[in-house]
Amino acid sequence: MLSSLKTLYANMKVNYLGVLGYDVPSRYQSSFVHWGGGADVQIIYEELMQSIPPPAKVLIVGVMGGRDYFLLKNLGYAVTAIDIGEQPDISPIVISNIEDRLPFPDGSFDLVLIGEVLEHLKRDADALDNISRILKQDGVLIVSVPFYNDWEDGHMRIHSPISIIRLLGMAGFQVKDYLERPGIAWPIGVNAAQHVLSAIWLRLTGNTLYPAMRSIIRFFEWRCGHFLWLRPIRKTSVHFGAYVMCIKNVQLDHIAVNRQLYTLDKNLCAQS
Repeated sequence: MLSSLKTLYANMKVNYLGVLGYDVPSRYQSSFVHWGGGADVQIIYEELMQSIPPPAKVLIVGVMGGRDYFLLKNLGYAVTAIDIGEQPDISPIVISNIEDRLPFPDGSFDLVLIGEVLEHLKRDADALDNISRILKQDGVLIVSVPFYNDWEDGHMRIHSPISIIRLLGMAGFQVKDYLERPGIAWPIGVNAAQHVLSAIWLRLTGNTLYPAMRSIIRFFEWRCGHFLWLRPIRKTSVHFGAYVMCIKNVQLDHIAVNRQLYTLDKNLCAQS
């Protein structure tokens, strides 16, 4: 019974990816049909990248189980991945630490995508400086980050909606688009329900319901994610976080900012 269900699920994924015209190794196919960190993230990235059409040169920082790599590759982008260790079926991949100087010339990429990585870094500001160097002057940086999340041992930073914007600003990036996740909330059992319904629909029509679910995700996650007044609801979700699209800007002097905030003004002292 279990073997038959696994075979059915595998056939459903192949059917759906065939509809999209995507070639994805089997080990990475589940992220294309899974909500809450999979297909929903891919849809947001597609929307944010509308102004950067293929075959733009893209660097993906952190392979994330192949989700971002195979999405962008199938969309026609010239994709390079960087990670701290080898990942199966990912090529080209550069083994390096984003916190150290990267083995790319200045202005190498049109887009850098760093998803769910910044919170893992001890030297996050250094990482953003490195990204700024290899990004073209008119290039784009896309970041995704969880909020108020300390449950994972690898998380070195606990970000909030304000802290991530300040960090990016100090690193010389200007925010062009910002949206939060989940759009409203992820209902319990949503993935089990969509897989069951897709299996039934596949038996009846020869196709899954994943394309229809994709349209629903696009509507709710993209549109509702921009409604910041929904934040109190999102904060109840373990998936609470944000996507930020940035361009390069004049770098702020964080020392000067803090000096202005927290040191005495000599003129005021003289008048007192």
